[in-house]
Amino acid sequence: MKSIRMLQTRQGSPFRRAAAVLLCLVALCFLVSVSAYETLRPGAQGPSVRSLQSALAFLGYPLIADGKYGTITQNAVTAFQQQQSLQADGLAGRLTLGRLYGLAPQFMPETGAAATVPPPGSSVPQAPPSGGTASVRTANGGSLNLRSSASYGQNTVLQIPNGAMVLILEERGIWTKVAYEGRQGFVVSSFLASGASAAPTQAPSADVPSPSARPPAGAAGTAQVSTPNGGSLNLRERAVAGARVLAVIPGGATVPVLARLGAWSQVRFGNRDGFVLDVFLRHPGTQAPTATPPASASEPPPAAGTATVSTARGRFLNFRSAPASGNNIVGQIPSGARLRVISGDSDWCRVEYQGRDGYVMASFLRFDPSVQTPAPTPAPQATAAPSQTPDAGAVFGATLRLGSRGEAVEALQRRLVELKYNCRVTGSYDEMTRQAVLEFQRKNALTADGVFGSQSAGVLMGAAAIAADAPALSYRTLRIDNRDGSGGAVSAMQRALLDLGYPLSVTGTFDIPTHQAVVGFQQRNGLVISGIATPQTQAAVFSSGAKGFSMPAAQLDASEGKGGGPSASQVRLLHWFDDVKRSASSGQRVTVYHPGSDTSFTIRFYSMGNHADSEPATWRDTQLMNRAFGTPSWNINIVYVKLVDGRWTMAAMHNRPHLTGSINDNGFGGHLCVHFLRDMEEVNRTSPDYGASNQRALRRAWKALTGETVE
Repeated sequence: MKSIRMLQTRQGSPFRRAAAVLLCLVALCFLVSVSAYETLRPGAQGPSVRSLQSALAFLGYPLIADGKYGTITQNAVTAFQQQQSLQADGLAGRLTLGRLYGLAPQFMPETGAAATVPPPGSSVPQAPPSGGTASVRTANGGSLNLRSSASYGQNTVLQIPNGAMVLILEERGIWTKVAYEGRQGFVVSSFLASGASAAPTQAPSADVPSPSARPPAGAAGTAQVSTPNGGSLNLRERAVAGARVLAVIPGGATVPVLARLGAWSQVRFGNRDGFVLDVFLRHPGTQAPTATPPASASEPPPAAGTATVSTARGRFLNFRSAPASGNNIVGQIPSGARLRVISGDSDWCRVEYQGRDGYVMASFLRFDPSVQTPAPTPAPQATAAPSQTPDAGAVFGATLRLGSRGEAVEALQRRLVELKYNCRVTGSYDEMTRQAVLEFQRKNALTADGVFGSQSAGVLMGAAAIAADAPALSYRTLRIDNRDGSGGAVSAMQRALLDLGYPLSVTGTFDIPTHQAVVGFQQRNGLVISGIATPQTQAAVFSSGAKGFSMPAAQLDASEGKGGGPSASQVRLLHWFDDVKRSASSGQRVTVYHPGSDTSFTIRFYSMGNHADSEPATWRDTQLMNRAFGTPSWNINIVYVKLVDGRWTMAAMHNRPHLTGSINDNGFGGHLCVHFLRDMEEVNRTSPDYGASNQRALRRAWKALTGETVE
């Protein structure tokens, strides 16, 4: 009221009336936008819950959009409310939903008034006319989901950047069907702005020129698309592999050639000019191409073979369960990794990585035409060492040191040379190589011992590796539960992450929100995902090119990790000291099954005391664990653990990282505790608080499963 009185005094009566009208409109919009939401609570099911879950997942909260409001969803809602300074009751009421959909408006349910309320500062949305173009205009500058159907939920095909132009195909109420980069789908109409002078064009899929079409003025004749597998050919914006795809030209189509530029040709397809690989064109008087394209072109060969991942600045390449963008990422492959190519076309290749089949974008592969896939061979005998293709989780495999030889050393030397360190590519880890590694370690704030292990490998192949001619890093490594020292390093990093939109508060303590923000930053910026604020991570946080929270982050497919648990009759309650500890040892990997979410993941035993200090085996396992348990916390979760001898036993565990671990690329940055059955007398004597709580939880769960009471 004080501010309104000041406005009245300064501006007079006409302004008072305008201000009053404006305030009424703002208040009305707010009341309409939040009052239309029905409170969602545990036990609720349906599309509204799915929209809630999708928005929370988009903002980085670990859960699955299955349309069921269970414990995991309640925990995610509570965490969101705490972050937004709302009442943290785990109920998704009108204020919580209004705040949530303000941050992720693309997930607003159709029943919410906000789905039809335009972004602040805009007029009532009018869908652009069919056949024209429009630009994406979101309220918070984020991307807009392109969906396979005119509905909310897990049907996102890809995400369209704010400001991008799309082609309008048809209107369906609050939805508009559009085409973007050769893909068609549906977007919410209210986030489209009509192009000012967009001339009607045809959809790219309809741009099939007639074989008899005359070439435009200045053309260098015509050519026929002739790919080895008869598939389509990408028309790209620039003569660079990986450049934006303007349209997809069907196999066999004839196109006017505007110019031939070495490995590329500039052609016209429909009303678009762009570039294609010349090797896939049959020009008059030439035969159909039989050779593979040049390695620098990065288009896949007609036959299966081998390829090397080649990404910009050494970033990771998404490994997918299907040849399409979306929520189907099953892992990430480091730049430099060698892959076996099973099949492919000009967009996607099916490859084998670490014994698993999946798909990657073809534009990020360099092909080796001289190495073809060998015929299948019988399985090796038990005495034979299995052959392994080098992959750069370690491109380098084992630790390398003075005297090491082979392909891994050669890969290390090539990377050092790229970064301008004084080194020769010989395949032998000589004294020159050791000195180059020492200098690299010093520059990158690593332990400088001249021995090239997994930590050095992760930094060397990462996007933030410091070159020889760049200033050395001077940041101190920060990890979970660290507090501000004299320089306030934790607070400084928190402020920088907050400025980038990551959900955390400046507390001066490396708490769980800070840990999750660091993980999210590392994932979005192509860094080693450790959960530890290494000097490389901090340098990237404070850099001008840092990517913020609004950039979508890769997520596991909803079906990933499902199943794999035992039947109830297979579960036993084995004693820690009398049984489990005798057969377990540090470094062993075991399967964990969470019956509450039907999720399986792998952990690695770290050290053995009164319980098993452990850590998720991989970044994938951390994601699955957090999806099952919720935001990292000390909450006790009942699980079934499959020991190395095949027996299943009940255990209790949490997912809150603390202290240190031995795996630096699992997105965890510490270790967790797995508790097995122990005698209550001993527990009350040695760990009467948290240890005893886990033992009581185990006994309750065992009685619920079997009806048996354990003293």
